[in-house]
Amino acid sequence: MLSLLTYSLGAVLYGSPLPLKSIKKWGVLMMYDGLASAVLVSAYSLLLKLGDYFLAVLGASWPNFITWLTGRTTTLVASYLAIQSIAAALKVSGADILVELLKHISSLIATSLTAIKTIYLISTVVYSLRDKILTIGILLYTIPLRMGKSAGAAIVALSIVYYIGMPLMPVFALALESPQPPIASDRYGAITGSIVDVLGNPVPHAVVKFYKSSRDPAIVVLGDSEGKFYVGPPQDLLSLGDEFEVEVAFMGYAFGVDPALVRVPWSGSLRVSNMLYAGKGLSIVFIGILEISSVNLSSGLVVLDLKVLGSEATLVFLKLKPVEVEKILIGVEPISCSWSAFSWGGLEVEECFITLSEGKYIVKVSYFGSYVPRPKVEEKHYVDIGDIVGYLNVIQTTAVSYLYSYLLLPSAYLIILSASSYALSKFLGGGLRLRVV
Repeated sequence: MLSLLTYSLGAVLYGSPLPLKSIKKWGVLMMYDGLASAVLVSAYSLLLKLGDYFLAVLGASWPNFITWLTGRTTTLVASYLAIQSIAAALKVSGADILVELLKHISSLIATSLTAIKTIYLISTVVYSLRDKILTIGILLYTIPLRMGKSAGAAIVALSIVYYIGMPLMPVFALALESPQPPIASDRYGAITGSIVDVLGNPVPHAVVKFYKSSRDPAIVVLGDSEGKFYVGPPQDLLSLGDEFEVEVAFMGYAFGVDPALVRVPWSGSLRVSNMLYAGKGLSIVFIGILEISSVNLSSGLVVLDLKVLGSEATLVFLKLKPVEVEKILIGVEPISCSWSAFSWGGLEVEECFITLSEGKYIVKVSYFGSYVPRPKVEEKHYVDIGDIVGYLNVIQTTAVSYLYSYLLLPSAYLIILSASSYALSKFLGGGLRLRVV
């Protein structure tokens, strides 16, 4: 029956019957193709589980691969944004000629980012559509007369090799890439610390100003919700040994801090000794000579035990507009406070002044407050251009290293995967040509 079918097919396709030798060859190939197609169709579920099995054996997984890609993307984005910040700082400082070098470095990092995006795209397609791609490959492979066998074998091979091979890319990169050079130069340092009040409690979203030689601050930085701040590479380039005078602004008031002078590098706490942050948008500023014996802070209640040593002292109560002060007691006597409003950093702040003469006092404040939002403050960065050329050379070396690790190595690995896919497709019969004698 098979010989008769082949005989008739040859008559239809070629206008004459096929020779007996060709009939036998066609018969064998059709039987082989039918058997291979049956095996592929039957092993569909097995092929889907085969990739996960090999990945488990090799100690790799798609979640770890995605995490690796995300980490690299974060590194590139952070480096790109850092370079943009340095370029802006250099432009402000008048070193426009060096901005052109930074544009070249930015283009290298942007190219690396494009390569990462391409890998993301390929990975997403392979991971999310693997079963559909494999199904299409098997369907093409099983079309009679080998009409789709080459394409089907290629698609099946791609779905298997890329699903197993893509999560192994980190191992390939780790084996061939060199350690990343540090982005920072050893000629520059940083200032890190936190802003605390008289009790050592953090002051949220305080503005820290650093002065060098003029009355205008050289650096302005905004602290976070825990009072922490950072000044240094990549936004700021501070030479080792540089000294800065420090001032803190909070809720519209400027405060001196201890220490008042810092030298790069520096790390520690800047204490505002004449301000108490009670929490939830309420602060108390102490003006004059006084001694605080004890402070009790609880939810919505402040109790101060203090002594005025001079002829008089003033307590300034600062609160955000949404904060409601229920009552203020000096001893047992309630105090009527006249609140006046002003704006600071886009926030509505209200203040009240209470003057105390010499003596001992217990001050109680009960209130309903909330969190302190970030004020709208324009930060200002500082660049010491004394060794900026050497610093930019370090950044350029890093950018070239990124290009090698994030573009060339992944491209070489994808070529290896493509070659492996082609070899597997050849094993499955893809690309074979039938020559009829």
